[in-house]
Amino acid sequence: MYKLDDSLGYKLFQSSRLMTNRLNQHFRSNGYPITHEQWQLLSRLFERDGQTQQSLAVLNERDEPSVSRLVANMERNGLVERRPHPTDKRVNLVFLTEESKRMKDDYTAIAFQTIQDASNGIDPAEFEQCLHTLDRIRRNLS
Repeated sequence: MYKLDDSLGYKLFQSSRLMTNRLNQHFRSNGYPITHEQWQLLSRLFERDGQTQQSLAVLNERDEPSVSRLVANMERNGLVERRPHPTDKRVNLVFLTEESKRMKDDYTAIAFQTIQDASNGIDPAEFEQCLHTLDRIRRNLS
């Protein structure tokens, strides 16, 4: 018999929602003006600064309009800046501001704290297997 509480999709959704809420809570309680969605974009820019909104959308598996709105909000809050592409004037590149670069370690520590909260009491090998399984699920469905 099917039970929603035992469904993979339901468990993934609820876990994701709780992780998102906890990360946002940690950012807020530490006085940082970012959300989990903004953190995802910042993380990609920490990996490689100066990306197009399209590449950020692809890397974060989001649609371009939502990334555009996120970038606009982040730009208003002084987290990123858009600059014209050097050879294609139709495209903007998104860069970290000096403030975001300065806050990288603080933001990253909060993300790690959230992961520690979520993985508390889980054997590291089990946790690694869980991540591997989730990667497999994503590949199966994409």
